[in-house]
Amino acid sequence: MTKTWFRRLLLSYLPVFFIVITILFILFFQTLNELTRREAMKANDFLAQQVVRLTDNALRSIEYRVVREILANENVQRFFSRTSMDVLANIRAQAVMDDLKFNYPVIDSIYFVRFSDGFIFGDAPRSAEEFGDAPFIRAYAAAPAGTKWSDARKFQAFADSDPVDVVTMVKSVPYNRSERQGYFVVNVSLAKLKETVGQMYNPDISLVKMLDRQGNDLLGAKPASRTEESGGAGSGTVLSSYVSPYTGWEIASGLHDRNGLKWTLSFYYTWVVFALIVAMLGIIWVVLVTKRNYKPIRQLVSLIETYSAKPDHAAGDKNGEFSFIRSTLESLMNESRLFQKRYRERLIMQRRYHFHQVLEGNEQLSELEWMAELSQFHLRVEGKTATAFIVEIDDYDGFAGTYGERDRSLLKFILYSAVHETAKLHGAAVWAEWSTDRRLSLILWTAGPDSAQQSAAILEECRRWIGRHVSFTITAGQGGPATTLEETRLSYQTAGQCLQFKAVLGANRLIAAKDTVRPQKEPQEWFKTIYLLSPSLRMADPEWRAHIILFFRQIREAVLPRREIENVMQFFVQHLDGEVSEQSKDYRAIWSDIRRELQQLAGRWDTLDGLQRECVRIFDAMTGRIQELRESHRSRALMLQIRDYIERHFANPELSLDYLSGKFQVNPKYLSKMFKDEIGENFVDFLIGRRIEQAKKMLLETEKPMQTISSEVGYYNYNSFNRAFKNVVGVSPRDYRKQMCGTNKEVAPAGENGVAAEYG
Repeated sequence: MTKTWFRRLLLSYLPVFFIVITILFILFFQTLNELTRREAMKANDFLAQQVVRLTDNALRSIEYRVVREILANENVQRFFSRTSMDVLANIRAQAVMDDLKFNYPVIDSIYFVRFSDGFIFGDAPRSAEEFGDAPFIRAYAAAPAGTKWSDARKFQAFADSDPVDVVTMVKSVPYNRSERQGYFVVNVSLAKLKETVGQMYNPDISLVKMLDRQGNDLLGAKPASRTEESGGAGSGTVLSSYVSPYTGWEIASGLHDRNGLKWTLSFYYTWVVFALIVAMLGIIWVVLVTKRNYKPIRQLVSLIETYSAKPDHAAGDKNGEFSFIRSTLESLMNESRLFQKRYRERLIMQRRYHFHQVLEGNEQLSELEWMAELSQFHLRVEGKTATAFIVEIDDYDGFAGTYGERDRSLLKFILYSAVHETAKLHGAAVWAEWSTDRRLSLILWTAGPDSAQQSAAILEECRRWIGRHVSFTITAGQGGPATTLEETRLSYQTAGQCLQFKAVLGANRLIAAKDTVRPQKEPQEWFKTIYLLSPSLRMADPEWRAHIILFFRQIREAVLPRREIENVMQFFVQHLDGEVSEQSKDYRAIWSDIRRELQQLAGRWDTLDGLQRECVRIFDAMTGRIQELRESHRSRALMLQIRDYIERHFANPELSLDYLSGKFQVNPKYLSKMFKDEIGENFVDFLIGRRIEQAKKMLLETEKPMQTISSEVGYYNYNSFNRAFKNVVGVSPRDYRKQMCGTNKEVAPAGENGVAAEYG
C-alpha cells in the first residue's frame, strides 16, 4: 500500500511550518533588540540623573561657600563696609576670591560690586566706566528675586579680552537683608562645566544636553533647536530628560543617531505587525489545506452513514469522524461485551439485595420461593442445615489507615474467596455478601447431624488461614442451626448479637451463643467505681489508675455487649462532666479538650482492651495537665511574694538569688527561671531597675550627697552605683541631677558652624 495521502499531508503543512519558524526566529531577535533598547533607556535615565546631581551639587556647593563667606568672613564684610579705597581690605578680599577659585575649578571669574563708592573689584575693571558687565548687574537689580543662577551668557572682563560663556550667581551683601552694600558675583565657566560632566559618558555614543530657561545648550554653548530636542535628523535620539529642581535647567540624554540607530530601535514594531500578518496568512493556509485533505474522510464517513442504523450518529459524536468509524466497525463486539457485563452486575446486585432483604425480614417469601431463589443462584441446599455467621475485620480503622482503597478491595476479595474455597473443600454450600465495609455476612449449608459444629469448624479453619497468610485478623459471630427461612433469620440475628460481645471476649476468634452467657453477680458494680473514679481524676489523684483498672475489669467480668459498654461510657463521661463543671475556667478548658478526645474515641475502639489503653492515655494526659496547672498557680503565688519582698528590701546590699533562695527555700537556678517566666525579666535587671528608679527620685527631690544616695539604694561602693546608673540612664548620677535641675544649660557659641546651620 502506497502512502500517497501521508506524503500529501506532509507536503501541505511543511511550507507554513518553515515560514512560522522563520518568523519566530526573527521575532525573537527583534524582541532581544527591544530589550536592549529598554536597557539603553534605563542607562540614559540614570546618566541624566547623575548629570543633574553632579551639576546641582557643584553649584550648590559654590552657593553655600559664597553665602558662608558673606556671613562669616570678616574680610568680605570689611571690604563692603568701606566708603573709600582700602588697600589692605582689597588684598584680603582678593585672597577670598583666590581661595574660591582654587577650591572650585569650574569658577571662571569673581568680582565684587560696592555701592558706597561704585568700586568694582576682582576679575573686572575697577572703574565703573570700563565695566562691561554693568548691563547684567542692572538687569539683575531690576529682576524679581528668586533666580539663583542666570542662563548662559557672555562675560568679557576687559575690552581687549575674549568673551567667555558663563552662568552667573549674584548674592547681595549683607546676605538676605533689605539694605544692600554691594554684590558678590561668581561666574562659572560653561567650558569647564562641560569638561567636568563630559567625564561621565562617551560623547561619541551618548548624547547629553543641558538646556537653560532660554533653550541654550549649556554644554554646547549654543541655542538648541526644537528639532534637536526631539531627536531630529543629524542630532540624536533623546531617551530621557529631567528638570533640575535647583537651577530649573533641563538635562536630556540619549544616543547619537549613527548607522541608522533610530531606525533599528523603531523597526521592532514593524516586525511585530509583519509577524501578525504572516500568522493570519498561515491560519488561512492551514484552513484551506485541511478542507482539501478532509474530503476523503468525509466520503468515507458518508459511506458508513449510508449503511449505519443511526445515520445522524456522526453529527452528534463529540470525538469526531474517526471515533464514529471505529465505533461503527466494533459495535457488534462492544454490544456483546456490554450485555454480558450488565448481566453479571444485575446478578450480583440481585443476589446481594435478596440476601439482606430476606435475612432482615424486609421481604416475605414462602419456603418454596426461598428454595427457588437459592436454586436460581446455583445453591444446592436440599437436605442441608443452615448456619448464619457475621465476619468482622478487626481494628478496621487501622486497616483502612494502612491500606489504600485498591488494596482494601483486594484484601476483602481474598477474605471472600477464602470463605468460598474453604466451604467448597468441605462440601458445604455458602452464600456470602458484604453488609458493611467491615462486615461479611454469610450462610453455610452443611449435611449431617452435627451440621452446626461442621459449619463452625469450616469458619474456624478460614479464620486461622487468614491469620497466617494475610496481615489482618477477623472475628465471627455464630448463629444457631436452621432448617427453615424463619430459623435462618433468627440464626442471623443471633450471629449479630454474638458479635456484640467481641468487645469483652476479644478479637480474632469465633463467638458462639454459649460464649456470651453472663455470670450471676451483683449488677451494675461499675457505677460505684465511676463515683470513685470521677473525683480522683478531677483531683489528679494517682489512685485513678487503680479505679480505672477495676472499672474495666468489672465490665469484662460482667460480659457486657458493645451497646451496653457504650451506654456505661456515656454515663461515665456525663458524671465526670458534672464533677468538672464546678471547677475554675482553666480546669474546664482542660476537660473540654479531654471530652472531645473521648467523643472521637467512641467510634474508633474495637475491643475493651483497646478502649482501656486509650482511656488510660487520655486520662494520663488530663491529670498531667492538671498537675502542671497547679504547679503554675503555686509558682505564680511564690513569685508575687518574692517580688513584694524585693520591692520592700531592695536597699539591702546582701539581696541576691542565693539570699532569696535561702529565705524562701527554693533552688537558685529554679528561682531564676521562675522569676524570668513570671515577672518577664531576670532578677538582676529587676533589682537594678528598682534601685535606679529610687536613686533618680532621691537625686531630684533631695540634696543628699552621691555616696549617701548610693548606700541608701543598696550600693556600698559608689563606683558600682555610678556604673550601674550610667548603664541604665545613659549619664552619671551627678550629670543627671544637673540636667534635670537646670544647672547645666549652655548656649552654643556663634561661629562658622552656627552660620552654616542658619543657612541650611
